[in-house]
Amino acid sequence: MNTLKSLAILGIIVFLSSCGGGSSSTESTEAPKEEAQPAAEVVAVSDSISLEIEANDQMQFNKEELKVTAGQVVTLTLKHTGKMPKEAMGHNWVLLASGTDVATFGTSAVSAASSGYVPQDKLDQVIAYTKVIGGGEEVSITFEAPKAGYYKFLCSFPGHWGVMQGDFVVSPK
Repeated sequence: MNTLKSLAILGIIVFLSSCGGGSSSTESTEAPKEEAQPAAEVVAVSDSISLEIEANDQMQFNKEELKVTAGQVVTLTLKHTGKMPKEAMGHNWVLLASGTDVATFGTSAVSAASSGYVPQDKLDQVIAYTKVIGGGEEVSITFEAPKAGYYKFLCSFPGHWGVMQGDFVVSPK
């Protein structure tokens, strides 16, 4: 919507500036071409979003809800604000596909230590995930937001999924 407003304003400016002096028509045809490129750049920026979420030594995320728009390129950064090592209090961030049973996924993650507590036989239920990190560490991932709807995210480190989860809300374009 902002892009349409920007283009409309740009069109009005070009129209008003070309109405003024009866000078050569090449000036008015060149101006829109030069000014149309920044509008395209604005669209590219609005198609991406950076999110940050923190996890601590008390098995808590600092956010219970994250919001994006369908199709956006999402860069998510997980920061572990605690001090404990990943072997004792590791955290990851896993975005589950719509309809995935959180309890079943979390329970099966316990036996998936070799794959960062993301069960390889359940990858069809995962949209995106980070590696496990310890206190003072951070990790970023980039993925495309799924279609509009409500999704769950969680930490799949053993025993964490029950309290470390939230909603990933995807609005339509």
